[in-house]
Amino acid sequence: MNAQIPLKPLVVALALAVSMGAYADRDNRGQTRANGSVAEVNDEQTIHHNTVYNDETKNNATIDAATLDMTGNAGVNVVAGDNNQQANAAAIATADSFFVFGIEAKAKIGVDQDGHDNKVYNDGTQNNALLNSDLSSTGNLGLNLAAGNFNQQKNDLAIANSETAFVATASVNMKQELEDNQTDNDIGKVYPVDEGDDGLEVVTAGFNIPGFPGQWGNDDPQTPVVNNATLSGSVTASGNFGLNIAAGSGNQQANALAIAAGCTACPSNTPQ
Repeated sequence: MNAQIPLKPLVVALALAVSMGAYADRDNRGQTRANGSVAEVNDEQTIHHNTVYNDETKNNATIDAATLDMTGNAGVNVVAGDNNQQANAAAIATADSFFVFGIEAKAKIGVDQDGHDNKVYNDGTQNNALLNSDLSSTGNLGLNLAAGNFNQQKNDLAIANSETAFVATASVNMKQELEDNQTDNDIGKVYPVDEGDDGLEVVTAGFNIPGFPGQWGNDDPQTPVVNNATLSGSVTASGNFGLNIAAGSGNQQANALAIAAGCTACPSNTPQ
């Protein structure tokens, strides 16, 4: 059975992605050698020393469509709240024997997510991120959906292909760090509108003792802290699909895929 990897001669660089058809590298002996193709993604997401005060704040982010049809490389980010980070990156490199004579195809991804010393105070705050659609994707799709504060989301793809490579290497290095963060969620004050007029969800808080009305509780509607990140609809995907959904504070999410192919090492090129 012959294995083939069809890739068109395409070079794509998005966000902090770098793609190179020919690349000179040094081995562990310090010798310079040519790589057939290199696709590399290196990026960093950092959130630190931020303070957020929300007093009955309402943040809504919505994509509402009957269908979303995507082909090729697509990135979708939906976020509601404060100081959230989202990114999608793809790097694709291919080289044939007429372009470069390298011995190696390399696909590398490095992701660093760091969140520290952040504080958020929510009093009756409501964040809603909604993607309401039937998704259909062919190729590479990165989708991030977040509601809240200090969330980090990332989707990376790196593909390297070379017809002359005898060695193919793929690597993913990922680091996620969270430390010294603080989240304080409290119910909001009595909201001075009728229920539903402002779009905020409301609850009834407190209690009453017969004979002592109004001294031990509160029957008026109040606003709780709500973080909703919702994907509503069907998803049909062919290829690579990275999906991150987060609600709250200080979440870190990442999807990474690295593919390297050297066609001279493929079974189709091995003498039968």
